[in-house]
Amino acid sequence: MKIELEPTGRFEDVQGVRCRIWTGTYQGHKIVAHIPMVGLHNDAPESIHREWGRELNEIKVERQLVSFDNRML
Repeated sequence: MKIELEPTGRFEDVQGVRCRIWTGTYQGHKIVAHIPMVGLHNDAPESIHREWGRELNEIKVERQLVSFDNRML
């Protein structure tokens, strides 16, 4: 099995764990992944670790507005 994923700026809580939403494809079909943690293997060079962190931090976090019914307060 092989999937290709790209991170988004969206986050969701899944069973109390904050996960970044990643989108991608599997055999040409769209998929969504909720990933709480991702990183490089320890044997990757330090320069690649820095680049990885920089690129992941450059993704703009999408603001998700939430509305509340004041009657519930």
